[in-house]
Amino acid sequence: MDVLKADPLHPLQAGFGFGGYIPRALDAAAVQDLPALSPDESWMRLALLESMEGIGRSSPNPPVGAVLVKEGRLLSKGATLAYGDRHAERVALDAVTDRSQLVGATCYVTLEPCAGIGKQPPCVEALLASGISRIVVGARDPHPKAAGQGLKALTQAGVAVETDVLGGECRAWLFPFLAWQQLQRPVVIGKWAQTLDGHLADDHGRSQWISGNKARAYTHWLRQKYDAILVGVGTALADAPSLTVREAAPPLHRQPHKIIFDPKGRLCNGQSAVFHNLRQGLQKSGPVLFHAVETPHWKPEPWMEAFKDVLEPVLMPPQCSWLEFLRLLDQQHRTRFGRELQSIMVEGGAQILTLLVRDELLDALQVFIRAGILGGSRHRIGRLDPRDGASAPPTNPMLDLNARHDFQLVATQQLGDDVVLECAHRRFTFWN
Repeated sequence: MDVLKADPLHPLQAGFGFGGYIPRALDAAAVQDLPALSPDESWMRLALLESMEGIGRSSPNPPVGAVLVKEGRLLSKGATLAYGDRHAERVALDAVTDRSQLVGATCYVTLEPCAGIGKQPPCVEALLASGISRIVVGARDPHPKAAGQGLKALTQAGVAVETDVLGGECRAWLFPFLAWQQLQRPVVIGKWAQTLDGHLADDHGRSQWISGNKARAYTHWLRQKYDAILVGVGTALADAPSLTVREAAPPLHRQPHKIIFDPKGRLCNGQSAVFHNLRQGLQKSGPVLFHAVETPHWKPEPWMEAFKDVLEPVLMPPQCSWLEFLRLLDQQHRTRFGRELQSIMVEGGAQILTLLVRDELLDALQVFIRAGILGGSRHRIGRLDPRDGASAPPTNPMLDLNARHDFQLVATQQLGDDVVLECAHRRFTFWN
């Protein structure tokens, strides 16, 4: 009699996901229960943990970690610094005072080293000059300043090159950067918390708090990783959120931009209290509050003067499509800050999430499922076809479960009485 063999729930090593090594995302001192790995994987895991120390500060550059090892002994480690500053490889190299120690050493780096000149000189040049004899890479970089050029130069110089060590784990951590390379628009991550019966809030719209403490702490860690957080005006009015990283494990390098999607201008109607909550953590040089309103409904009020330094109105044309809105946000971000808006985490509500699913614009999902049943009928992901069930054609692919198999499960993790499911859209070729 054959015994059924259970498939793994996710392709990543246990404990890893979009947030890096998830126990570390909850506790800066967490090193327990690390999975047993090969020596190369163990050093790469250390490089990944090091990259987590730089969360939020390098964007739009990727958050990279590197460690230098010789004869089984750690020489140094480093993470990419603030945008425009040194990359992880140079930080690690500069930390070695006795340069002779680098001869014959191995460099472990979570992302392929750059070979082109940007705000920093090529990391490949520094690695070649150091005398290392081997480099181990987690994920390949599709960016034109890398894209195999650096690895080719290292190989030609006699450096041994190995790739795809903890590749899935590194790609998950680097997901916004890698996905942006493919899309050339802001990467959209849908995040929501729901009960076992699929409710994002009760029938009165109350959603605080479906998730437990650990799930909220992990959400706040992810807020720091992504460039911006988006909520709909209904969520803003119901919850008066601050959308900060207040419960995230340290280090706390940045707050995200905040985006309120408010096409009819409901927040312009005397809602200064909501703005006061959202003002937490904002500053003129960034992050700021993007208030997205259709042009005919934008009616600035005198009390908004107090928010002028941190308020960035995004005036949309009537019936603006979601794709047009994303490009408008990106353009406005580039104008104000001189760099792209790379990633947006959408935290609700259910209507906005439904519309984004319908328009095929959710690139990844982080779904927190609470072990409880709420009941009700209103606040859940709605119809994916704008018509009702009676008028929709019976062969409509939007309502065909087999045709809607468009996400793949990347990682799972229990967080107290919650379970987070992390999924990536199948459009991304770098998972293959």
